[in-house]
Amino acid sequence: MREPDDLSGLSMFVRIVEEGSLSAAGRALGLPKATISRNLALLEKRLGAPLLIRSTRALSLTDTGRRLFDRVRPIVRDAQQATAEIKSHHAAPSGLLRITAPVAYGQAAIAPRLLSFMERHPAVRIDLHLHDRRVNVVSDGYDLAIRMGTIETSELISHKLADIAMVIVASPSWLEQHDMPMRPADLARHAAIVNRPELVQWKVGGETVRVPWRMSTGNMIVTRDAARAGLGIAFVPEFLASHDLERGSLVRLLPDLDLPVIQATALYPRAASQSVALRTLLDDLLASRPIEADAAPYPP
Repeated sequence: MREPDDLSGLSMFVRIVEEGSLSAAGRALGLPKATISRNLALLEKRLGAPLLIRSTRALSLTDTGRRLFDRVRPIVRDAQQATAEIKSHHAAPSGLLRITAPVAYGQAAIAPRLLSFMERHPAVRIDLHLHDRRVNVVSDGYDLAIRMGTIETSELISHKLADIAMVIVASPSWLEQHDMPMRPADLARHAAIVNRPELVQWKVGGETVRVPWRMSTGNMIVTRDAARAGLGIAFVPEFLASHDLERGSLVRLLPDLDLPVIQATALYPRAASQSVALRTLLDDLLASRPIEADAAPYPP
């Protein structure tokens, strides 16, 4: 059998010192005590100096052994960590990923990537939760959260996925009964459909307008549908309204004015970054930039 190289011998020497005996090191490494003893003797022979003083009760380091241990222990640890990282990087993704995402963006942009990802990685299971409420990623046990809008200060790791263009829309029937807004301040004379009651401060063309809300839906798709039904005006992602704008069932308001761009962000706990499946999925999402290219949910 080929004798171990110097690094293997040094690694074994470090383990002997850490475990406190040749027998304990052998058990930790899954090797016979005789093999451990022989490799230690070979290392001492190569170095030309004794490293350990053996007694019936314990092992103690010689001065040379102590200097060697102090120098090589960090090197052995770095080598072991590098090896583990390489093995982990090349391991096949597997296991369960719990993911949460907003309903509309999740259906239009995230879900298609997940389907493709699972086709390529059959050992991965995904538990997908689509809803528009904010969850506590850690306490609710999620590995990954996709969020739109402002991200509060958090200990979670974040990666920007996309910039989402926004539009203000209304139905032709609504505009037949109400004046077409010509400037931002005119929006305040229209009833709004919003996701949450507090989302009534709209930034339009550098101005902030407070719009009175008529309906709070808790869901972007319902917000769009309510605007299409003629219940008021709505501030929604452009990808969600694109079909209606093309068909004329919704009209874009104040099209020449700049609107804020909403950021889609991937968030995950630091502990979850050890998951090969999560790292591989994030690589896919960041490479493909899942923006509003896919068709948004729309009834036939």
